[in-house]
Amino acid sequence: MRIAVVGGSGRAGEYIIAECAAAGHELVNADQRPPGPDYRDSGATFLRTDAENLGEVVAATRGADAVIHMAAIASPTTEPEYSLFRTNMMSNWAVLEACEINGVERVVMASSINAIGAVFGDRLIPPEYLPVDEDHPTRMQDAYSQSKWLGEQMAAAFVRRGKIAQIASMRFHALWDPPTARAYREKGDKQNSSHQAMDFWSWVGRHDAARACRLGIERHLDGHEAFFINASDTVLEIPTAEAIAREYPGVEIRQPLDGFASILSNAKAGELLGWEPVESWRTGAVKEPEPVAEARHSGYEAPWRRGK
Repeated sequence: MRIAVVGGSGRAGEYIIAECAAAGHELVNADQRPPGPDYRDSGATFLRTDAENLGEVVAATRGADAVIHMAAIASPTTEPEYSLFRTNMMSNWAVLEACEINGVERVVMASSINAIGAVFGDRLIPPEYLPVDEDHPTRMQDAYSQSKWLGEQMAAAFVRRGKIAQIASMRFHALWDPPTARAYREKGDKQNSSHQAMDFWSWVGRHDAARACRLGIERHLDGHEAFFINASDTVLEIPTAEAIAREYPGVEIRQPLDGFASILSNAKAGELLGWEPVESWRTGAVKEPEPVAEARHSGYEAPWRRGK
């Protein structure tokens, strides 16, 4: 496939381009800045693109079979809320409108665990049940979380309009690269359960996140789906049950959370995308699957293009 990655020079986008290129896809990197030196040989065509500018996004995505949209302000700590909300929402709309115009039927969007309200709220709010899944209601407060939740609602609306067949909203968190994981293993605060409790003690490796995006394009979905894309373990060396008892006492436990199990469920991504995380900060291992072999094993033959 020809895949346009909007925001392909970002901290997730570079990994996504490398992942998809290794699987044999043709890549376009639509970003305001060129890729870093480690990713300039990926084979992706670079098109300087403002993700809020509909005309530029239409031009960058013309001829694409699929679009992965990663361009956004990734934290409310660097921009005024108004600027952040405008940028994130307008870029979402521009990308989805461009996909409609260009007949792109498969889209992946960058969402966040903050779509349900998490680290940027004003206080620790216990979840209604554990593990938290995609059916959990939102408790969002800040503009960043609003942009992620409303971005998912926008994606569902565009699917209802009938021209985009499927959109996967990826609820990432932290997006650690291998050096970040190693640094945390060596010096991170892993014994204090109040540390990152508002984050659900969650994280995900960038290789794992990139593979989820590739699968979100390759696999068939019915309409819009949101997915928690996070590691299977927490960032703590305290057993999960003990951390819950300290920080979230009395919350209903619907499934066992043994050992260091994450309190965010990634079961839906496993079921619908065939995705599971393999990176580990505990061992320093970054197990990189063989994406070409995996794509062939999935039987991917671009079935939605038949009959066109």
